[in-house]
Amino acid sequence: MGVAWLRGVFPPIATAFAPDGPLRPPPARFLEHLRDGGLDGVVALGSNGEAAQLSDGERLEWIRSVRTTLPTPLRLIAGTGAESTSATIARTRAAAAEGAQAALVIAPSYFRAQLTADALRAHYHAVADASPIPILIYNVPVHMGYDLGAEWITRLTDHPNIAGLKDSSGDMARLPGLRAGLGPDFVLLAGAGEKMVDALAAGADGAIAALANLAPSATASIRQAWFGGRAEEARQLQRTIAPLGEALTRGYGVPGLKAALQMLGFDHGDPRPPLPPLPARDRPTLHRLLEEAQLMPRALAS
Repeated sequence: MGVAWLRGVFPPIATAFAPDGPLRPPPARFLEHLRDGGLDGVVALGSNGEAAQLSDGERLEWIRSVRTTLPTPLRLIAGTGAESTSATIARTRAAAAEGAQAALVIAPSYFRAQLTADALRAHYHAVADASPIPILIYNVPVHMGYDLGAEWITRLTDHPNIAGLKDSSGDMARLPGLRAGLGPDFVLLAGAGEKMVDALAAGADGAIAALANLAPSATASIRQAWFGGRAEEARQLQRTIAPLGEALTRGYGVPGLKAALQMLGFDHGDPRPPLPPLPARDRPTLHRLLEEAQLMPRALAS
């Protein structure tokens, strides 16, 4: 399967909820904004999409809604991980049937004390065998409660349908070794937009980053500048948007992302309970960070 398109920048989009709780379609103008910013596609049902709070029926409804609304040429990656191998396979096949072009599969974590490298390898290989679309392994220690680590990642990925890895560990030191060990065809995607230049310098091909929702043009341009040999341009772009990205990653989370999208004119509703909205006391600081990232004037003009 061709996976060259996975070498890019993808926002894990927020899931849109109506005020009384049910799903509503993603704002078409928001998806057009991502396309016009030069991004390569979107991730539905990532961590920032509140995937853990959706039923399986809602997950398919959301994938279908995004696929229907997504403008050409943006591609669709869907989060399909579950705690069991059979459920992950079922979710992945269903996502593919609804138009997903790759699957982002978080590692199981509930029984993490008993999950050996061999058990995880068998899990991922069974999913990859059964999947009609390429698989990206998703390592996100803050949600999994453990880190796959470079040695385990290398063991898990020796399958032709495991196309790449999204690594949200924040450990840039492991990327050169992963790049050398996994080869040039394996796709390495960073998980933090505020550290994109560091990740690209260490061997990453791109990123799946929440910051790309808010700064699509800047995050896409960072990658383009880096691979175009304009390293200082990439660093300057990163310096402009990094404080906003750090605030989202380290503090505000999904409530902050949804509040920021609302400030930019792209209302996705509030997070689903028990996740609370962003406290009112934090909104002025978030607004200031958007202004300092040079995002507010452009959004208001659109």
